[in-house]
Amino acid sequence: MLDRAGVSAAIKKRYGAVLQAQWLEKCATYIEQELGEHEEAAGSRKLMHLETQVRLVAEQLVHSEISDSCHPSLVVEAGSQQVKRLPENPGAFLQVQSVVEVGVSKYAMWEAAREKEDFEQRGIRPSYLPQLTDEDESGSGEANSTAGTQAQTQPPTQAEASGDRHPKIPHKMLKLVLTDGRRQVSALEVEPIVQLSAELAIGSKVVVTNAQILEGTGVLCLRGGNIRVVGGEPAQYAQQTLRARMAELLGVADRRRT
Repeated sequence: MLDRAGVSAAIKKRYGAVLQAQWLEKCATYIEQELGEHEEAAGSRKLMHLETQVRLVAEQLVHSEISDSCHPSLVVEAGSQQVKRLPENPGAFLQVQSVVEVGVSKYAMWEAAREKEDFEQRGIRPSYLPQLTDEDESGSGEANSTAGTQAQTQPPTQAEASGDRHPKIPHKMLKLVLTDGRRQVSALEVEPIVQLSAELAIGSKVVVTNAQILEGTGVLCLRGGNIRVVGGEPAQYAQQTLRARMAELLGVADRRRT
């Protein structure tokens, strides 16, 4: 049996998430049934350490819809929807609703996302990357690649000069829309944060702590120590990849290349 009270307290202490009792009960029942079937098949039954229980519930939590699993945590101004303050440590447990790179054009982001996806899934290399040598393709040794026919007629690109071998997604300044399940808040990356990327999955969970709130706007200013990406990707958002989101913003028909 899962220790509902113990797990709920541990999740709140670790992530700042206040679990809804109904969701926790469904989650605990599901885990108990899954473990029960496994233990019955193995012919044994063991008591789980609380840390294991917390891990199992957290795995379900990050993939849940936050409005179903958690109570709201943002504190807003009376008579408005602007955020007044964040909860004390560990902070506010929030869900990512939108991620937009505001320092790069939408078209450039769509092109970058398309090239990266085509490269990873189909092996189609963008023209700005140097061609692979036999050593690159075999995975052995350092690459001393030769430029392709197109690259020979052009000056070296930044990717060639830096020795990049894979398409990369630009990262200048991100704007996020976050929600606690009831209210939304905008957040702006005011300095580069390694954990963040335009490819951050919609529906993933983050913990925001001690972020500056711009007076009059309620916008959160994010720095490296203000946000921790917990992870997750609810199934209902699986199709909202960066490529799909950029294509929708641009209003273009994005056909996959074969």
